[in-house]
Amino acid sequence: MQQRLTWMIGIGSLLVILLLTSVASLGRNATEQRNANNLEPIIVSDHPAPPNAEPNGRAWGPVDAPIQVIEYADYECESCGYFARTYEAEVIAAFAATGKVRFEIRNAPFHGEGARNAAAAAYCAAEQDAFWPLHETLFLNQPTVHGSGAQVFSHARLNEMAAQLGLNSAAFEQCLGSGTYTAQVEADYAETSRVGVTGTPTFFINGRMFPGILSTDDFRRIFREVAPAVDLD
Repeated sequence: MQQRLTWMIGIGSLLVILLLTSVASLGRNATEQRNANNLEPIIVSDHPAPPNAEPNGRAWGPVDAPIQVIEYADYECESCGYFARTYEAEVIAAFAATGKVRFEIRNAPFHGEGARNAAAAAYCAAEQDAFWPLHETLFLNQPTVHGSGAQVFSHARLNEMAAQLGLNSAAFEQCLGSGTYTAQVEADYAETSRVGVTGTPTFFINGRMFPGILSTDDFRRIFREVAPAVDLD
């Protein structure tokens, strides 16, 4: 009798835990949707993908290009947003079509939950060959005084961004909601420590580190320094 009572108490406790977990999940989803509805309207990028963009990838330019650029960026980082909105299109226009520069984006999600959500969303968009449109859209909708990163880059709002960009919503939502890239984003974060990145944006150009915002002219000057034999004109 005592054993049966103990067993029933255990089952009852498990059911209570499952019920509370379900309620918490529903509450979180409802809160996310409410926060998403109260934020500013989403601005969607209308820029085409860069020439020589990798299919389903996060880079443009040939793999064997003589000039290799890696940018470590955080989607909540104000300086990263400034670079993306001010110089990125110029850099693409100046160098992508030359075939002599490769530019790769890597995640450095220092800002927490929202930054990690956005980084995972970018991976999910890449599955549909839409990394660059979502990448730009994320920087056009960075957190402001109107919302925290976790609100601005909630799953509900990221799903809406993807829908407005014309992605397959069901596939995107399944990818993001199931945590397909959670481990990859954490691995990206760990990589920042290994390579010595402590702030964003940080650029590596042919192995040399350049922290901070770089203008198009800065890139041109550095390219001449690291690869003087390469003609970019």
